[in-house]
Amino acid sequence: MRTWQSGWGFDLRYDWRRISAMIQNLERIEYRKGLLEKGMKADGLPVKVRRGAKIPADVRKAINEEDLLNLGGVYGDKSVGDPAEYDNLKLVLTDDTVEITVFNRGITLFMSDDERVRRIHRVLCKLDKD
Repeated sequence: MRTWQSGWGFDLRYDWRRISAMIQNLERIEYRKGLLEKGMKADGLPVKVRRGAKIPADVRKAINEEDLLNLGGVYGDKSVGDPAEYDNLKLVLTDDTVEITVFNRGITLFMSDDERVRRIHRVLCKLDKD
């Protein structure tokens, strides 16, 4: 177990062995992105799916380094842009699924100082390269 002192005066504890084991059990990545017009459903956007050995090593490493398994949730504001920029990342593990959705990633990165969105952005950039 490693401890990291945050800038807010509390310790964050990471069990790197557990996180590494979870990354090893990463079975599938689903990445859906695009622009959502008003009234459009996200499931109409194309999805890239990578399974098992087809998941690039640099993507696995980035997921681990950016601690994405602890960042599940929704980020950004879908009402800011029209159309709304949409990113949805689903990490399917052996026993769990982590889903991350970011609305208007570019605007959110520019207008906020949210380190979590920057960490998500770095992984999504790796996925965009493939």
